Amino acid sequence: MTTYQPLQRYSKEFEKRVSDDRLLSSDDSDLELGQINNHRIPHRHGQKVFKEHVEEHFARPELVKDCILGLADGLTVPFALAAGLSSLGDTRIVIYGGLAELVSGAISMGLGGYLAAKSEAEHYETEREREAREVELYPEEEEEEIIELFEPYGLDRSSMEPMMVKFRQNTEKFVDFMMRFELNLELPDPNRSWISALTIGTSYLLGGFIPLLPYFFMDDTNQALLVSVLVTSITLFAFGYIKSIYLRPKQALIGALQTLTIGAVAAACSYGIVALVNESSSTE
Repeated sequence: MTTYQPLQRYSKEFEKRVSDDRLLSSDDSDLELGQINNHRIPHRHGQKVFKEHVEEHFARPELVKDCILGLADGLTVPFALAAGLSSLGDTRIVIYGGLAELVSGAISMGLGGYLAAKSEAEHYETEREREAREVELYPEEEEEEIIELFEPYGLDRSSMEPMMVKFRQNTEKFVDFMMRFELNLELPDPNRSWISALTIGTSYLLGGFIPLLPYFFMDDTNQALLVSVLVTSITLFAFGYIKSIYLRPKQALIGALQTLTIGAVAAACSYGIVALVNESSSTE
């Protein structure tokens, strides 16, 4: 097995040293010049080049999206329900109603994620079959579409011809290219539907337990509600901030306040509606 060594970085000091050597020995000037060029153009070496720049991108953005979806709903919906049921003055009602909603909500959210991912995969397969037929029946028109895609970047037919030759030899790659660059569709992970369902459902459960926890340890619904509001508000703010750090770093604080506001409004509306209905029932 060949052992690769990282290349030396080109520097002003190296250029000066080589230039001094060239003044001392003109016979080796071509060799030294080649060394400079090779350091400037690393691919001329038969060695592996190590990138020093690390590109920070999401490897699995769909998982982040599923976690955000599950946690956002898990923190908001059970929080609003618990706040609303607290107006009835019985922690057992809050716990039973909250757990029932938590389980049913997690199943519903997970099923929704499963069906969405399944539909995405089916859509990809349908579009791929249609694109494969078009490549088979109308190859010239499909090639023209490729030219149109790259014309805004200054590439014409003559510059694209070598790629066209490869596509004519391999129609599967031709279809793959059209799916990615014409339709903006990528092949979904075959396990995406199950992973999405588990991720969203689990995130919903974890987020939904937070507003309910105080009611397990406190008998006074008013005190439990206050603790629940405090704990959930901190969690919503932290969740919104962390989410925004990954999605919109420059607006992390605004994202945290938005998430907190949404949860607070939902809880206040739920509490007010249940309290109003309970008061109306008591006066009758």
